[in-house]
Amino acid sequence: MKRKQLILNIIANFLSVLVSLLVSLFLTPYIVLRIGKEAYSFVPISNNFTSYLWILSTAFTSMTARFVTIRVHSNDIDAANDYYSTSFFTNLIIVFISSIICLAIILNLNIILNIPENIFSDVQFLFIIIFTAFIINVATNSFSLPAFCMNRLDISSIIGIISIVARLIVVIVLFAFFAPKVYFIGLSVLVVIVTQGILNIFVAKRIMPNLIISLKHLKLKIIYELFTAGIWNSFTQLSSILITGLDLLIANIMLGTSASGILAVAKTAPMALQMLINVVPTAFNPYLTILYAKEDRVLFNSELKYTLKFTSIITGIPIAGFIALSSVFFKLWVPSVASTELTILAILTMISMVASFCIMPLFYIFTITNKLKWPAVSIFVTGILNILFVFLIIKKTNFGLYAIAGVSSIFEVIRCLIFVPMYAAFCLNERLSFFYDSIYRSLIFMFILIITFSIVVFIFPIKTWFLVLISACLMIILGILIGFSFLLNDKERGKATAIVKDFIKRQIVNSGSKI
Repeated sequence: MKRKQLILNIIANFLSVLVSLLVSLFLTPYIVLRIGKEAYSFVPISNNFTSYLWILSTAFTSMTARFVTIRVHSNDIDAANDYYSTSFFTNLIIVFISSIICLAIILNLNIILNIPENIFSDVQFLFIIIFTAFIINVATNSFSLPAFCMNRLDISSIIGIISIVARLIVVIVLFAFFAPKVYFIGLSVLVVIVTQGILNIFVAKRIMPNLIISLKHLKLKIIYELFTAGIWNSFTQLSSILITGLDLLIANIMLGTSASGILAVAKTAPMALQMLINVVPTAFNPYLTILYAKEDRVLFNSELKYTLKFTSIITGIPIAGFIALSSVFFKLWVPSVASTELTILAILTMISMVASFCIMPLFYIFTITNKLKWPAVSIFVTGILNILFVFLIIKKTNFGLYAIAGVSSIFEVIRCLIFVPMYAAFCLNERLSFFYDSIYRSLIFMFILIITFSIVVFIFPIKTWFLVLISACLMIILGILIGFSFLLNDKERGKATAIVKDFIKRQIVNSGSKI
């Protein structure tokens, strides 16, 4: 493994997502205070609509990175250009189709959603801007492939940080000098997408000049190949929407704008945390793809198992920490809407993370092996059951928002702990129980963390952000010590230590050479 690049990817990704998380945590209470929770609820709802539209793009382009990476590292640049160019021109066709759909939604927005009359024009403008950002994102999406292909996710992370800082500046300026409007959030998103698009185009030409876009590389058979491989990813995305992507829409239609506003605030921090913990397994994806292309199955399985343990330690700590600190967090973060209901909704949303944190690298196995059909079917069945049970519980009981937040998490726990590890083992021609030793130990590790961190919160009353920071640092130290001693064996502890030492040593040498 290229240790330096791996840890650089992880650190850069962490910094990128951490900046995004901090900006989100800073902006959300500020925005809610300025425009109200009802208006704020339409921000994630508009983003959810773009995720519905991404289903079409996913069907045709979600597997492009896999095919281009394998072709490049098999020294077949001409074939890589065929996939690269075909993906780009396919995205342009998707842009045209999506534009028509977006226009239809905007013209019928008052029929689709329950929108108060006093903010209807602002919400409509918000959707126009968000859809514009989506279209630009699709058009420039192919230019992010070279960074993945060359295992340079650190570059993508730097681009992410730059665009997030630009977003922060735009939001602060707009809200500081103009009357607050909900569509200001849309303008900040548009700035992010345009910035990322421009920088990705520049980086693509610099790090992989051999990858070019040309009509002569457009191949209809590749469109079909990408579609047949990616349709299951698209189907999976549709199913994911059935599980978690319709919750705010259901809350808006069935329980009203106030309820959807509460749920939107409750989900903001857990979703930001989900972005943060996705960083670690994502950093391993290019390496695992390259290793799989070289057909070294023994080394591949060994690295995969180590990745499971390593990611469990790194991702388990923030999940357990947030659960322990959730009540204090909301009182400090959004005191104007903080309540026991908000805390419970956030924890219910996070139940699925408690199950998935120990198997996250396995989700990418389905992409690497190009076996996406049954994972897509499993998540679709889960999504359908979720919708049916949510509607039934809301109609027959008074659980309301608790049903929306909790039912999807329960079904996700079942899918993540039963289907995913078994089918991942099947895809790798291993016994079905191949991953369960690691999973059992990781779940026990999570239980230990939650108990330990809750004791910390109980012993040391936390009433300020400074004390939250101090307790979080203490939790990180305790979590790493527990994880290294409980999850890793001597060889794996040495390996993890060697990665960190090697990275620090190289940075010192590089700094010395610059001096």
